[in-house]
Formats: sequence, C-alpha cells, structure tokens
Amino acid sequence: MKKHYLALIAAAALLLTGCGRKTYADFTPPQQGESSLQPVDSIYRESHFEGIAPTQEPTLRTVRSADGICVIDCKESYYDVTLDYTQGSYYAAGAAYAEAIRLVREDYAAYCEGYLYENIKAAFPNLNNDYSGIQKRVETIYNTLDRKYQEEIDGFADKMDEGAEGFAEDGILSHDEVVLMQLVPDVLRGTSCSALTASGEATATGERITCRVLEWQLGSENQMCSGHSVLHVQNGDKSYVSVSMLGFLTILTAVNDDGLLLGELDVGSFHDVPYKLDGKTSYTYALRYALEEFSTAKEAADHLTKNAARYPYCVNVLCTDAQDAYIAELAVNEKDGEPVIRDGGSALNDGLVWDDPAYLCAVNSFAAKGNADGLVHNVDNIVRWNRYADLFCGQQDLTLDRFKELMTSEKTDNTLTRIRSAGLVHMLIADYSTHRMQAILTGTEGVTDEQVFVDLGSWD
Repeated sequence: MKKHYLALIAAAALLLTGCGRKTYADFTPPQQGESSLQPVDSIYRESHFEGIAPTQEPTLRTVRSADGICVIDCKESYYDVTLDYTQGSYYAAGAAYAEAIRLVREDYAAYCEGYLYENIKAAFPNLNNDYSGIQKRVETIYNTLDRKYQEEIDGFADKMDEGAEGFAEDGILSHDEVVLMQLVPDVLRGTSCSALTASGEATATGERITCRVLEWQLGSENQMCSGHSVLHVQNGDKSYVSVSMLGFLTILTAVNDDGLLLGELDVGSFHDVPYKLDGKTSYTYALRYALEEFSTAKEAADHLTKNAARYPYCVNVLCTDAQDAYIAELAVNEKDGEPVIRDGGSALNDGLVWDDPAYLCAVNSFAAKGNADGLVHNVDNIVRWNRYADLFCGQQDLTLDRFKELMTSEKTDNTLTRIRSAGLVHMLIADYSTHRMQAILTGTEGVTDEQVFVDLGSWD
C-alpha cells in the first residue's frame, strides 16, 4: 500500500514538471492571436452638449401626393412625412404614401427590397429560395390585422405594384414583400435595443426624460441609414409621431399627442420555444392600436400585457408618459414567464441590481423576478444594464444636456459591448419639459463618436 502511495506521488510530480521536463530551454510557445484586452478607462470619452441646441435641419425639397394626403419634406438626414387621414381612407393614405415615396426616391423598390432580403437571409440562412414558411407567417399575421390596417397596407402595395408576386429578389416590391416590410419584427425578429427613462424626481426641470436606443441591421452598406423618417399621422384624437424608416407604417418608436411613448425591444425565448402561428397577431400593430386609443402609459401597458399570449415573440415594451413609466414584459409562453408590468419599484431577478427607482431601464431580456433570466448570465445584456446603472443611478438635478452627455460617453472604437453598438439606428430622446424630440440618426458612414442630435419637432 505504501509503495502504491509513493508511486502516485511520483506520477503527480512528473505531471507538475511537464512529464519530466527540468528546463524550458527548448520549449517554443504556441502562436497566439493579438490580445483584445483593453484598459477599463479606455471605454469612455468626454462628450460635451452643455448649451448646444439640437440641429435644426432645413427642408431641401417638398413633394406631395396628387390628393394632398401625403407630404414629404426632404431634410438633410431624414424624411419628414405627414399623412393626413382626415382627407381620405386608410387605403388612400397608404397609396398616397407610396406615390410620394416614388417621387422622392426612384430607387425605393430596389433599396427596400435589398434590405428586406438581407434581413430574411440573416434570420433564415438555410432557406434555399423556399419562402413558403415566411409567406405563411406573413399571410397569417396580416389576416389578423384590423381591416383598416390591411387596407392601408394594400393601398401602399397597390401603388408600389409592378406586377410582381410572391417572394423573389428581383428589385421589384411585390404585395407579399410589402406586407412583410410592415411585419418584419413579427415575422423575422428584431435585434438589440435598450431604453432608459428618468422621472421628474431626478431631472433639473422636474419633468421626465425618456431615451430609446434602436439597434437593427443597418444593411451591408448601411443603406438603411439613408431612409430615416419621422412620420406624423394626423387623425384627430388618434394622432401620433413615429420615428422609423421611409415607407414603414408599423411601430418601432412613437409618441402620441398625449405624450404616450412606446418602443419595442426584442426579447425572444430563452428556452428555445418554437415560433407558433395559431392564434397569433402582430405586436407592432398592437402598439399602434395603443397609441391611437390610449393616453397614458398604464393604459397601454395594461392592454399589451393582457394580450401578450397573442403575440408571436417575447418582447419588452417601454411605456412612458409625463407622470409614469413602465416596462411591459410580454412573455408569450409559460416557460419564459408571466406577462407583467415592471416599474421602478418592482422586484428583480436574483443577481440583478438597480439602486435608483427614479430611473427605469430595459435591455433585451426580462428583468422582473420570476421571468426568464436572459440578463444576469448574458454578457451583452448585463454589460449594458450595469453601464446604465453606473452612468445614471444616483444622478440628481439632471439636465437634458447632461443626459445626452452620459448617453454618448462611450467610445465607439472598441470591441466591448456598449450602449451605442455598431447597429445603432437611432437614439431618440423625448423631453417632457418641452414636448419635443431629438435624435442621433446614424448616417451611411455608420456609427461614429462625432454624434449630432437633430431636432425632430414636437409630438403635440
């Protein structure tokens, strides 16, 4: 027994010395790639906005549809679009929008279709030109929409129609492709987004500031960035302003004339629950319905959570108004949790810390206690969450200018997870003290440190 014990000690000693190696004179270290480690203090930069007003862009050109329903003012970095539903039907509004777009951009069909297929291929890399599954999703979701929304899409598609049908990457927008345009988040999914809202308890004016960061695929040549749009829907008490892309009628980020702001953030399933169509409808058009029908964040959050089981994907929805702020955590299946409304005082999942109820944050995961945790153990999510916490929690008497400085304080030339990633489409800030919006709109050169906030006008 003693001999066996000594043999084990000898074997262990050989292992510890490299199987008998006494020196490393003849040892050649293996080739290794260059280290990507960076000092922590290299992540941030100084950003100065104190006393700097957002840029007021001039109108370079104005086009109108023949019936006057749609007017597009072409600005330097975006299209300012007005759709007046008091002058015609939803079908007429869709058709007028398409007509005006054709006047503004002759290349619109090719530009939009190219981007659409990049999204399709990213979501379904093994399609092999079989679009039947996507077509079924599009038709199913479209058929659940309120008839007025269907008519609006049909009007847009009919005016864009050049005789194409189905799905084919041919530079022509078919009816099916136009419908998919309006349902990309519902059919193909979104990407990374984040949001932060500061209550009046934390701001210098005593009024809320809300920021929504939209990240998506910018396109292989950043072509999406040439189509930023601010869409003013004029429709009496159903009016709202949507910040999106030219021709998109669905909701990504929008504020109605009561100051109700909604923004959707993709979550998906952390338990690989498969996509289901039975009984499902569009959550992006549910956001539009909420903007048209409700005036407060609580009403919108209540409506969305009550109908969560009808949506195809798990998502967060930022809901704010002048007084309140909520994150509607829309879990669509039991494995990922329960539909809940999270606020600054809600209990959070174990390991998740947020110390200041005056601020409310959301990234691409649920955070409420008991819901699926794709945050604590997901690097992209937890880094952004903690960075928001480090930058904002405890801030008092926060001015709008200082808010902007904090939101843009990260460098963009590092490979670490950051709030303003390479996929930043827009960073929208809603200032409830002035009822005005401003945004960074990423240009075709991509995301840079030299950010400019553009005044997007009022939501009143």
